[in-house]
Amino acid sequence: MKRLWTSPTLRSMAVYGASGAGFAGANLVLARVLPTEPYALFTLVIALGNLAVSLAPAGLDGVVNRRHLDAGPPLLRNVLRAATLVGLVFAAIAIAAYDMSWPLAAMLFASTAAGGAMMVAGARFQSEQRFGVSLALLQSPNIVLLLAAAVTAAGHMTQAWPAVLVSTLGFVVAAAWGWRVLLREHDARPAGATTFDWSEALSFAGLGASGLLLVQLERLMIPHALPLADLALYGVLGAIVGSLFRVLQMGVGFSLLPRLRAARTVPERRRLVAHEARLVGAIVLGGSALIWFLTPLVERWFLAGKYHLAGTLVLAAIVSGIGKIANAFTKAIATALGDPRELSLVNFGGWVSVAASIAGGFVGARWGLTGLIYGVALGWFLRAAIAAVLMVRHLRLPVTIPVTAA
Repeated sequence: MKRLWTSPTLRSMAVYGASGAGFAGANLVLARVLPTEPYALFTLVIALGNLAVSLAPAGLDGVVNRRHLDAGPPLLRNVLRAATLVGLVFAAIAIAAYDMSWPLAAMLFASTAAGGAMMVAGARFQSEQRFGVSLALLQSPNIVLLLAAAVTAAGHMTQAWPAVLVSTLGFVVAAAWGWRVLLREHDARPAGATTFDWSEALSFAGLGASGLLLVQLERLMIPHALPLADLALYGVLGAIVGSLFRVLQMGVGFSLLPRLRAARTVPERRRLVAHEARLVGAIVLGGSALIWFLTPLVERWFLAGKYHLAGTLVLAAIVSGIGKIANAFTKAIATALGDPRELSLVNFGGWVSVAASIAGGFVGARWGLTGLIYGVALGWFLRAAIAAVLMVRHLRLPVTIPVTAA
């Protein structure tokens, strides 16, 4: 056990697990206390918000992680400009595509702008391998969701906006705290680079954007392909089944990337990837079995039969989760080791995968929510396969040519 705990991936997953438990618990409480339609609306706002916050830095979080940019006022100004623009775009999408109310769209804008600043602060801490501080900052919004659920339940509220407001305030507080620490330490920290290439930042943004869109794709497609009640059902499914795989996906990417960057030889990289794959594989097997056993109990005793998760639906979520984890490994390898040309190709492959997921999701929707989940999962496996093919050279042992006597 002591040897396992020395794995940064496992320690990262422990923090992600606590965060995931907060997210799952908050969703289950809200699913129980809110009527179906407000809970579905809450699920949609959070899905749009999670996607918007991740895109808000416009790739600056990736540049900070890779180039150790100076975390001073100029960087903060650049982040806020990008995050404000992204926030305006997503607020407009929410109103035009989902008929969202102006107050909810305003909260979405505020959480996006603050969340973008939070993401870059977390990336700076991650680049310094201050994993505890970085994880606490980046995962704090999921813990705040528990507070949002408690406020909703205690106040016997029946609308989505109070929970969304508490979530928005969580992003603002996290961003303010993270940058306060960075700016306080700025003068004592060795000077870093102050200039960067926006094309590199946008490449990182594009590389991440397709994966982020895939993470939220079911929630974004359901209002257009299935009844709104299925969005609420998917929110419950994501809380009970999807949380484990999301925790593993984020844990792999968070800790594997900087260690792959630090690895100097191919054998070292291979040992690192193989060790983490065995560890994650064991967790997937045990976790899937536990989920299969606990899901009927949770829906019966906690949700009081309000939502029913059929075995076929749970299995679809598990298969989709495995695709997400496979993608986390290949994305970490690409981000850490890929050259600009390879990153561009992986980025292109990611968007091809998004197109495949959208097509697969709409075709699969003919068989209901289960079919939609399988259709979207197609994109995860395709994305992982494309990146694996492009990145395999970085893990291939050099061919030795035997020396023959003259």
